[in-house]
Amino acid sequence: MKDLRVDHLHKTYGEKTILEDVSFLINEGDRVGLIGKNGTGKTTLLDILSGVDFPEGGTMKASNDYRIGYLRQNPLLDDDKSVFDVLYQGDHPTLATVRNYEQIVLQLSQNPTDATLMKRFEALEEEMNQIDGWQFEVKIKSILNKVGIIDITKRVGDLSGGQKRRVALAKVLIDEPDLLLLDEPTNHLDMEAIQWLETYLANYKGSLLLVTHDRYFLERVVNHMFELVHGRIEAYEGNYQTYLEERAAREAIQSKMDHKQERLYQQELHWMRQGAKARTTKQQARIQRFETLEKDVKNKTTEQELEITVDQKRIGKRVFQLEDIDLSIAGHQVLKDFELIIQSNARIGIIGQNGIGKSTLLHTLAGLYHFDKGTFITGETVHIAYYKQNDIDIPMDKQVVQYLREYAEEVRQKNGEVASISELLETFLFPRHMHGAYISTLSGGERRRLYLLKLLMTKPNVLLLDEPTNDLDIDTLTVLEKFISEFNGAVITVSHDRYFLDKTSDILLEIKGQGAWDLFYGSMSEYLDEQKILKEQMMEEAKELKKVEEVAIEAVKVEKKRRLTYHEQKEWDTLEDDIAAIEEKISTIEEEMQTVGSDFAKLQELQEALDAASLNLEEKYNRWEELAPIAND
Repeated sequence: MKDLRVDHLHKTYGEKTILEDVSFLINEGDRVGLIGKNGTGKTTLLDILSGVDFPEGGTMKASNDYRIGYLRQNPLLDDDKSVFDVLYQGDHPTLATVRNYEQIVLQLSQNPTDATLMKRFEALEEEMNQIDGWQFEVKIKSILNKVGIIDITKRVGDLSGGQKRRVALAKVLIDEPDLLLLDEPTNHLDMEAIQWLETYLANYKGSLLLVTHDRYFLERVVNHMFELVHGRIEAYEGNYQTYLEERAAREAIQSKMDHKQERLYQQELHWMRQGAKARTTKQQARIQRFETLEKDVKNKTTEQELEITVDQKRIGKRVFQLEDIDLSIAGHQVLKDFELIIQSNARIGIIGQNGIGKSTLLHTLAGLYHFDKGTFITGETVHIAYYKQNDIDIPMDKQVVQYLREYAEEVRQKNGEVASISELLETFLFPRHMHGAYISTLSGGERRRLYLLKLLMTKPNVLLLDEPTNDLDIDTLTVLEKFISEFNGAVITVSHDRYFLDKTSDILLEIKGQGAWDLFYGSMSEYLDEQKILKEQMMEEAKELKKVEEVAIEAVKVEKKRRLTYHEQKEWDTLEDDIAAIEEKISTIEEEMQTVGSDFAKLQELQEALDAASLNLEEKYNRWEELAPIAND
């Protein structure tokens, strides 16, 4: 069994303790989902397990041949290498042979007459046969196809951030390590790729530990859950749904225990205030127990929940009106003849393949780009907050509190009260000791949460959200979903997160490519169910069409057989006369045999002639049976 045991890991950054006492066991075949609030150390733990970072204490134990593969949130790939070189460099025992084979095939395509290359090709072909490399090669190409990698000759430095991440994902899957560490594996994947990855990982033979915000993904892939809380791991059996149920039960039990402890503390505190003295051993022991109890009660940490309490501006009925709209970018047609009226209560999700133009549409709605043609009207009361996908609007060299104070010193909340920036930061889970920290020191999720707060401080009544679930923890997403459900304004979202779209959208705009588009009225799950049914119907129709084509082909073949060729026709024209002549010849031979008497030599001669004529007659009859159905049709 290939297992990984982790005991008492400890890690700090400056004065902040990230990992306090992390211990767990991952058995072979375990598929573990790792969750926790942003900044609690999920990525740090993955970095340590992969060897990218090191703990200050604790141990990790596994067999000497235990292989770990790591997909980082921001993969470090060599920009000067080709995609092929990156993908085919690894320690999988079969990968080197497949790489050499693919390289020789490429070289032979350029120099097909090179005898040395041909000899090398034949040797590698034999080696591929011996190690069953063909199956592994097919698997590699299947993975590349599913994650959307087409041209493996490209230079890595020429790829976008999303393309680099897909290359890194493909590489770690191809390597097939004993333990897969995946940090947000669904980022930059479209719906189809995510669904494929779900199935692939659910059937993965090794073990995996993954961090993801995608709750449907957790539900369908993992069989264990780890929650990182206050620097420690709390382990749960089962998938995400089971985790929610078990955590609720644990919290209920803990709440009762805390209540009992608080009551006991109040009783003992009353006794102490009456002037308890350690005159006896029994009283001294009671005082010591009180001191321990008091320490436990005062040190108990109350888990603060994220709150979104900011106010918003009034909004009219009309938000956007689009008529006869065309939109393109860099020669790529995004929308053609598009029409839609977006009102103040709209909840729209924008879906489509990667690179299809979803973000381009949000950019244009936000006024950063212009439509090619058509009428675009924005409502007079519209005030937009545009949550962009990247960190380009977040200054890394500023302090947290300074970043917000550039907009305002205080903000009015929903209940009419005014909150200072410090108070607002605390409601967004930034304790006071973090207010003076530079943004560059925050985790990716903390930066995105701060960015969201800055946008909401502007009191928008229209939200444009581009992949808002990337890097945000599940607790934050849950609060954001609730905020959107109560938001008195329009929300337009681009997301690959099916759960988030289910919670925040009731209309889906699908961008199909080459200007084509479609509207679906319903949830993301309902859309996917309909797509599945349509796909099954298309497959069934394709099967039926294939059957019809096969019947038609067979009919054509039969039709062709019914027509005699020129030579067959000439043969048929004389065939019956030939048969009659042979039958007459046989009759003549038989009559002559009756008259030869005891001339055995003559009789033998006639018998041979009879046998030859009979054989010829049989052949003619067989030929007649073959040609007659065609000639008489």
